[in-house]
Amino acid sequence: MRGALLVFKAEWGRLAAARTFHAVLLLVCLASLARAISDGITLEGHGIESGQGWHSLAVGWRTGLVLSTLILAFSAARGLAGDAQAWILRLALTRGTSRAGMITARLMLGLGQLLLLVLCSGAGAWLGGWFAGGYGPFVVDGAEFGDRSFFAPEFWRVGFGVLPALAATYAFALFVSAFCQSAVTAVAASMGLLLSFDLFKELLGEGSRWFFLAHTPTLLDSSGFTYLDNLCGLATSTALWEEGYWRAGMVSSLASVLIFTILAIVVLRRRAL
Repeated sequence: MRGALLVFKAEWGRLAAARTFHAVLLLVCLASLARAISDGITLEGHGIESGQGWHSLAVGWRTGLVLSTLILAFSAARGLAGDAQAWILRLALTRGTSRAGMITARLMLGLGQLLLLVLCSGAGAWLGGWFAGGYGPFVVDGAEFGDRSFFAPEFWRVGFGVLPALAATYAFALFVSAFCQSAVTAVAASMGLLLSFDLFKELLGEGSRWFFLAHTPTLLDSSGFTYLDNLCGLATSTALWEEGYWRAGMVSSLASVLIFTILAIVVLRRRAL
């Protein structure tokens, strides 16, 4: 892991100074905000008397996190392969950084990006939900289905649960990137594999709970945000998210992060630069 912290500091400084990254964070925030407001407009006139913001928050945040999933995969795939293509990776190795250190630094960089993306998407969705109807008791046609004390813990639980899944997605793209000679190839391969897995994950049936992508917000979403959508929507369900499914997602995603990171290190060590 030699040199990981030094590389991380350099890469984080470069990322923080990049206007493109600031624009990406703003895009995710605005997309979440717009989707939440749009949801609030769509639900008008459906008998919701208060608390409409809870559903808008769920829908808006999920939209932002779907974008974040794609952004993280793109960043991981392009970052490592791009550094190798531009000889930055070889330069870092000549300065005393180990190959394991390069992978570790990239993973740390990804975790930092992940947290910022989750916060920005959540902030945009929260603001949109506030505009859409606020966060009072959720009342439909005079019947109350829950209040802040009921909904808030569920949002925290789902939000916390997707963090390892997003980290696993980043680690997977990093692993794929370790094989590739160019950034374009790495991005195409990572995106193609992720979208393919997303399409066919339902074929795993109950076994999909042990697949990290089943817990990641994607275009064909099966993450906890689907549960929040049902919990706070017109098809209101008070059935709580199955604890076993949540735990399986946490365990499988954290294990995937570790496995893909180790595999990426092994591949990079065997690869000629």
